[in-house]
Amino acid sequence: MAIIHIRSQISLHVKSILLVAIAVATAAALLGSLLFSFLSPIDNKPQQIQLEEKCEKIAIEGFQIQVKYSEINFEIMPKEDADQLRHLDDLWIRDCVSNLSAEKIFEIAKNAEQDYYSGE
Repeated sequence: MAIIHIRSQISLHVKSILLVAIAVATAAALLGSLLFSFLSPIDNKPQQIQLEEKCEKIAIEGFQIQVKYSEINFEIMPKEDADQLRHLDDLWIRDCVSNLSAEKIFEIAKNAEQDYYSGE
C-alpha cells in the first residue's frame, strides 16, 4: 500500500508541475504576443490620407451641385443632378461618415465650401 501511496503522490506532483509549466508557457506566450503587437508599428497613414482626399473630392463635387439650387428637392431637380447627388450622398455616408471622425468630416465640408467660394 505504501508503494501505491508514494506513486499517487509522485503522480500528483508531476501533474502539478505540468500544470504550472503549461500556465507559465501560456502566460509567456500572451505577454510575448502583447509585447510584439505593441512594438510593431501599424502604419495606416497612407490609407487615411487617401480616404480623406477621396472624401474631399466627394464633398467638393456634392457642394457644386447643391449650390445650383436654392432648395434640394430630388423631384424638381434635373434627373442627372438628382442622380449624381444621391450617388455622392451614398458615397459620403458609406466611405466618409462611417470611417472618419466627426471633426474630420466637418473640416472637409468646411474646406469644400471655402474652396468653392474662394474660387479654388
